[in-house]
Amino acid sequence: MSELEKRYRRLLGLYPRDHREKHGDEMLGVLIADAGDRTTPGPRDTADLLWGAFRLHVRRLLAADVLAIVSLLGPIAVLAGAATSLHELAWWVQAGSAPPFEQLPDAPVWFVWLGVAILAMAGKRRAAAIGAWVATAGLIVVLQLPFASWQWFTDKAGWVLLSVVTAFALSMSNGRKARGWPAIVTMAATVLVIVGLGVFGHRDEIAEYAALAVLFAGAVLAAGIRSATGWRAALVLSAPVATALLARLVHAVHYGPINDTVSTLIFFGAPLVFLVAIGGLVRLPRRTSVT
Repeated sequence: MSELEKRYRRLLGLYPRDHREKHGDEMLGVLIADAGDRTTPGPRDTADLLWGAFRLHVRRLLAADVLAIVSLLGPIAVLAGAATSLHELAWWVQAGSAPPFEQLPDAPVWFVWLGVAILAMAGKRRAAAIGAWVATAGLIVVLQLPFASWQWFTDKAGWVLLSVVTAFALSMSNGRKARGWPAIVTMAATVLVIVGLGVFGHRDEIAEYAALAVLFAGAVLAAGIRSATGWRAALVLSAPVATALLARLVHAVHYGPINDTVSTLIFFGAPLVFLVAIGGLVRLPRRTSVT
């Protein structure tokens, strides 16, 4: 095996296994034939292969069945992002005064998401999709407010990412293949536990990590653990977990705020790439019926 073939095989190894089994040899033959006298893959071929693998993994992660689950459970999961605001509200209520706007700037967004969740469960997909995009836009606007700190940005980035994907899922899926009420109840119970941890364990490191673990476990149980589709949907629903862990890593190695553009790439781009990569590894065997 030549060095050129070895390198092309490494690049093709980034594609899903079933795609490689079906098209790998054909793709390799075309690449080697087009390489001419080169001994290494050209920059253009390398970029094309990397982009093709990424697109295919995204397509798998956001397949129709996955979107159907996310369109039903996503609006409920997003509500867990209100935990910090609810803690602030509880604090001000206990103090006997109304909180200023800068303390709860995202409060209207969570009310809209609550309405979206109700509409999605009622099967009103079009109205839910419109509401989801409005709520997502509102959350993005709130992140741009002058008093929104960098810490606040990192706390909300994962929920913005999940909001975008959920709004997209509601727009693209009819939800017919989504799981039913047991999944809805499981996701709702998960959100209630996370909100409780966020309100009573605010800024407590153990409570924050427990909330992340609960979100992932609840998403897996609600989306379904017996199929690759369920696991991929759970990964999408757990997007805030990836962002929160990334934020803790950044805080550990860098003190202080980061440039807005760099922050956007880190806290939105990196979790998306991570979810795509992990989602591409999920391939559970299908059950075969015995006659």
